[in-house]
Amino acid sequence: MKAGLLAIVLTVLTAAPAAAADLTAATAVEALVRHVCFSRTWWGDPYVRLGQTVTVDLRIEGRFAYMWSEDMRAVPRVRRWADSYAVVGRSAGPVVVQRSGYNIELLRGDPAYERERRRVYAAQPQRMRVDLPATCDPKFDPEGPVKAEIKALVASSLSTALATWGRRAPRGGVRMTLANFNTDYPETFAWRHDTGEVLRIGLISGDPMSYTGGAYKRYVVTPVARGPVAIQLRRLIQRYGETRVVAVR
Repeated sequence: MKAGLLAIVLTVLTAAPAAAADLTAATAVEALVRHVCFSRTWWGDPYVRLGQTVTVDLRIEGRFAYMWSEDMRAVPRVRRWADSYAVVGRSAGPVVVQRSGYNIELLRGDPAYERERRRVYAAQPQRMRVDLPATCDPKFDPEGPVKAEIKALVASSLSTALATWGRRAPRGGVRMTLANFNTDYPETFAWRHDTGEVLRIGLISGDPMSYTGGAYKRYVVTPVARGPVAIQLRRLIQRYGETRVVAVR
């Protein structure tokens, strides 16, 4: 990967037929702000300019909105930084399904940079002034059918992961704390008590309209490397999570 590229590619954007909510500039921007707060809280993003008003250029194409901003993050030793987002209108609301970051001076001309910039500026975009919140304390949406379905699949995916890798799980199941989440989160997290492991559960699949892992009906579960990131995530999970016993398949 070229130096200066910070790409967080959350999914391959392949359209699929599904019921979707109407996507407008306002709802797309709301999804972007919620994603910014997710990244600040759960990923520890230190560069986003919270409490500032930033410029976002936006173009809507059917169920998708594409956005480009060159003042959303202040990255040390980088004079010009760009953020690229893709949002899809899903049945329960808009969701960011892809975000990339680029050092403009190093990566202008790079195929990915040019492709993502072109999808915004291929036609006349709307220029939006977006007020980023000063703080990003998590606020969780109430329970509902979509969230319940995601919760069930999170437990099922963890059960499969426990049976296939890592320390052998006891017969009675594994005591875990599962972090609360919103239906537009790109991932959620769990803490395994007997090993101390922190696990990521990816909620975005190759089907951008799906809340439930696409055709495979399973989320990808991966361990977080031990260190400061895992320690901070564990604290958040303990604060915002619910403890339960996860059965092993």
